[in-house]
Amino acid sequence: MDTPRREVLAAAVTGSTLGLAGCGDLAGLDNSATEQTDDGEGATSDNGRTRITIALAVQEAIQEAREEIGARVQEGNLSQEDGQAEFRDTREEIVSTAIEDVRTYAADAEGFTVENTNEQSAAVLVSGPAVAVLDTLNADIASALLSASDFPEPQEDG
Repeated sequence: MDTPRREVLAAAVTGSTLGLAGCGDLAGLDNSATEQTDDGEGATSDNGRTRITIALAVQEAIQEAREEIGARVQEGNLSQEDGQAEFRDTREEIVSTAIEDVRTYAADAEGFTVENTNEQSAAVLVSGPAVAVLDTLNADIASALLSASDFPEPQEDG
Protein backbone atom coordinates (compact mmCIF):
# COMPACT_ATOMS: atom_id res chain seq x y z
CA MET A 1 0.00 0.00 0.00
CA ASP A 2 1.46 3.37 -1.03
CA THR A 3 1.46 6.14 1.54
CA PRO A 4 0.39 9.48 0.05
CA ARG A 5 3.09 12.16 0.08
CA ARG A 6 0.95 14.45 2.25
CA GLU A 7 0.63 11.82 4.95
CA VAL A 8 4.40 11.33 4.99
CA LEU A 9 4.93 15.08 5.28
CA ALA A 10 2.26 15.34 7.97
CA ALA A 11 4.01 12.64 9.97
CA ALA A 12 7.29 14.51 9.61
CA VAL A 13 5.85 17.70 11.09
CA THR A 14 4.40 15.89 14.09
CA GLY A 15 6.84 16.47 16.92
CA SER A 16 8.97 19.03 15.10
CA THR A 17 8.62 22.28 13.21
CA LEU A 18 9.78 23.41 9.84
CA GLY A 19 12.03 26.49 9.89
CA LEU A 20 12.07 27.96 6.42
CA ALA A 21 14.01 30.87 4.97
CA GLY A 22 12.33 34.23 4.77
CA CYS A 23 11.03 34.67 8.30
CA GLY A 24 14.16 35.78 10.15
CA ASP A 25 13.07 39.40 10.30
CA LEU A 26 9.82 38.74 12.12
CA ALA A 27 10.05 40.29 15.56
CA GLY A 28 10.09 37.67 18.27
CA LEU A 29 10.28 34.73 15.89
CA ASP A 30 13.26 32.63 14.94
CA ASN A 31 13.93 29.73 12.63
CA SER A 32 14.94 27.22 15.30
CA ALA A 33 13.36 23.80 15.50
CA THR A 34 11.68 22.73 18.70
CA GLU A 35 11.28 19.56 20.63
CA GLN A 36 7.94 17.94 21.23
CA THR A 37 6.67 18.99 24.63
CA ASP A 38 4.10 17.60 27.01
CA ASP A 39 2.63 20.99 27.94
CA GLY A 40 1.30 21.84 24.48
CA GLU A 41 3.83 24.61 23.89
CA GLY A 42 5.87 23.00 21.09
CA ALA A 43 4.71 21.61 17.79
CA THR A 44 2.83 18.76 19.31
CA SER A 45 0.52 16.12 18.05
CA ASP A 46 -2.42 14.89 20.04
CA ASN A 47 -4.88 12.61 18.30
CA GLY A 48 -3.54 13.75 14.94
CA ARG A 49 -3.71 17.48 15.77
CA THR A 50 -0.72 19.77 15.47
CA ARG A 51 -0.36 23.13 17.23
CA ILE A 52 2.01 25.53 15.51
CA THR A 53 2.84 29.18 14.80
CA ILE A 54 2.45 30.35 11.21
CA ALA A 55 4.76 33.14 10.09
CA LEU A 56 2.57 34.86 7.52
CA ALA A 57 3.75 35.20 3.93
CA VAL A 58 3.65 39.01 3.88
CA GLN A 59 7.28 40.08 3.59
CA GLU A 60 7.28 40.47 -0.20
CA ALA A 61 4.12 42.62 -0.21
CA ILE A 62 5.43 44.74 2.66
CA GLN A 63 8.75 45.26 0.86
CA GLU A 64 6.96 46.27 -2.34
CA ALA A 65 4.85 48.79 -0.40
CA ARG A 66 7.96 50.15 1.34
CA GLU A 67 9.71 50.66 -2.01
CA GLU A 68 6.69 52.25 -3.69
CA ILE A 69 6.03 54.67 -0.82
CA GLY A 70 9.75 55.41 -0.45
CA ALA A 71 9.95 56.31 -4.14
CA ARG A 72 7.03 58.73 -3.76
CA VAL A 73 8.73 60.35 -0.75
CA GLN A 74 12.03 60.70 -2.65
CA GLU A 75 10.24 62.20 -5.64
CA GLY A 76 8.69 64.82 -3.34
CA ASN A 77 5.14 63.59 -3.98
CA LEU A 78 4.70 62.61 -0.34
CA SER A 79 6.15 64.02 2.89
CA GLN A 80 8.30 61.80 5.11
CA GLU A 81 5.64 61.93 7.86
CA ASP A 82 2.79 61.11 5.46
CA GLY A 83 4.88 58.33 3.92
CA GLN A 84 5.49 56.76 7.32
CA ALA A 85 1.79 56.94 8.17
CA GLU A 86 0.82 55.46 4.79
CA PHE A 87 3.35 52.67 5.21
CA ARG A 88 2.01 51.83 8.69
CA ASP A 89 -1.55 51.71 7.35
CA THR A 90 -0.53 49.67 4.30
CA ARG A 91 1.43 47.19 6.43
CA GLU A 92 -1.55 46.78 8.77
CA GLU A 93 -3.82 46.17 5.78
CA ILE A 94 -1.43 43.58 4.28
CA VAL A 95 -1.14 41.69 7.58
CA SER A 96 -4.89 41.92 8.31
CA THR A 97 -5.65 40.53 4.86
CA ALA A 98 -3.19 37.66 5.43
CA ILE A 99 -4.80 36.87 8.79
CA GLU A 100 -8.21 36.87 7.12
CA ASP A 101 -6.80 34.46 4.51
CA VAL A 102 -5.77 32.10 7.34
CA ARG A 103 -9.24 32.40 8.88
CA THR A 104 -10.83 31.61 5.49
CA TYR A 105 -8.49 28.64 5.09
CA ALA A 106 -9.44 27.50 8.60
CA ALA A 107 -13.13 27.68 7.77
CA ASP A 108 -12.56 25.42 4.76
CA ALA A 109 -10.22 22.90 6.47
CA GLU A 110 -11.94 20.46 8.78
CA GLY A 111 -10.62 20.65 12.35
CA PHE A 112 -8.28 23.59 11.65
CA THR A 113 -8.61 26.48 14.08
CA VAL A 114 -7.00 29.87 14.62
CA GLU A 115 -6.18 30.17 18.31
CA ASN A 116 -4.52 33.59 18.40
CA THR A 117 -3.11 36.27 16.12
CA ASN A 118 -0.34 38.86 16.42
CA GLU A 119 -0.55 41.52 13.73
CA GLN A 120 2.64 43.28 14.90
CA SER A 121 4.70 40.12 14.33
CA ALA A 122 2.62 38.84 11.39
CA ALA A 123 2.07 35.53 13.17
CA VAL A 124 -0.89 33.26 13.76
CA LEU A 125 -1.16 30.42 16.30
CA VAL A 126 -3.15 27.55 14.83
CA SER A 127 -4.04 23.96 15.55
CA GLY A 128 -5.42 21.22 13.42
CA PRO A 129 -4.63 18.07 11.52
CA ALA A 130 -0.96 17.97 10.53
CA VAL A 131 -1.90 17.73 6.84
CA ALA A 132 -4.00 20.91 7.08
CA VAL A 133 -1.19 22.72 8.89
CA LEU A 134 1.32 21.69 6.21
CA ASP A 135 -1.07 22.71 3.46
CA THR A 136 -0.80 26.33 4.63
CA LEU A 137 2.56 26.30 2.85
CA ASN A 138 0.89 25.21 -0.40
CA ALA A 139 -1.84 27.82 0.08
CA ASP A 140 0.81 30.57 0.08
CA ILE A 141 -0.38 31.95 3.42
CA ALA A 142 2.66 30.85 5.41
CA SER A 143 6.31 31.69 4.91
CA ALA A 144 7.29 29.37 7.77
CA LEU A 145 5.91 27.01 10.36
CA LEU A 146 7.38 27.49 13.81
CA SER A 147 6.92 26.03 17.25
CA ALA A 148 3.75 27.00 19.08
CA SER A 149 6.04 28.25 21.87
CA ASP A 150 7.52 30.73 19.38
CA PHE A 151 4.19 32.53 19.07
CA PRO A 152 4.80 36.11 20.24
CA GLU A 153 1.98 37.17 22.54
CA PRO A 154 0.47 40.47 21.36
CA GLN A 155 1.80 43.46 23.30
CA GLU A 156 -0.65 45.87 24.88
CA ASP A 157 -0.28 49.48 23.79
CA GLY A 158 1.18 51.36 26.71
